[in-house]
Amino acid sequence: MNPAINIRELRSMAELSTTIGLQKAVWRMTDIEVASPHTLKAIAHTGGCVLGAELDGRLVGFCTGFAARRGEQFFLWSHMAAVLPGLQGQGIGHRLKQAQREWALGRDYSIIAWTFDPLQSGNANFNFNRLGITARRYEVNHYGAMHDGINAGLASDRLEAHWQLVAPRHNPPAPDELTMLLRCDESRNWRCDIPLALDAPAYGIEIPLAIGALKKADITQAQQWQLAVRKGMLALLAANYVVSGFERGDGRAWYVMTRALFAQPRPPN
Repeated sequence: MNPAINIRELRSMAELSTTIGLQKAVWRMTDIEVASPHTLKAIAHTGGCVLGAELDGRLVGFCTGFAARRGEQFFLWSHMAAVLPGLQGQGIGHRLKQAQREWALGRDYSIIAWTFDPLQSGNANFNFNRLGITARRYEVNHYGAMHDGINAGLASDRLEAHWQLVAPRHNPPAPDELTMLLRCDESRNWRCDIPLALDAPAYGIEIPLAIGALKKADITQAQQWQLAVRKGMLALLAANYVVSGFERGDGRAWYVMTRALFAQPRPPN
């Protein structure tokens, strides 16, 4: 049974201060890495949104978003979203994102965007299969070196999620055979083969199913995986492919990248 969660906006300094412990619990951040209550107050005060998920009066999740603009297009940038580790997988994150969606629609936003680590299979599965995002931007080492408990040890590469709030959800095509551009062999060694001509209907980019465990077991292999994923995705994005889906099965995980014409409208540049 899903817990009885109350979601509401956080506005006062006392309410915003309760996010500090949650940030540290989720990301294992140091003090200097935490988003301060003063910053969150500025976001809420100037038209942004800080939503909290409460269970029995205790903050167990939150997300923040603020106005962003590229060119002539305005959208909501969702900077942080987190649920306490012991309560993840119970639908709280989904309810927070849906509440953020309703908040955005009520203020005439049609797009919410954010970045996430493409090697985190749980986040990828949630973003693509629960929310229905697409991604067309890959940022190399977006935040520079990060030292929190989740990101330390790898460059901070990020995919940019693009969530169309009002357009109908378009599922990627299901070709008879997915061409795996990056794959892992039976010995669990990765192989990335980029042909001279990228013309298949859809390509697959495999990632480790559990990057956290791999980092602990073999940080060098984790770093090599990241470089291979970066190489494959950048090549396909440059060839007008879009990250349109994500699959998991038989202990493996992979992205589906299809021609841009199959995907949702182009995100702001």
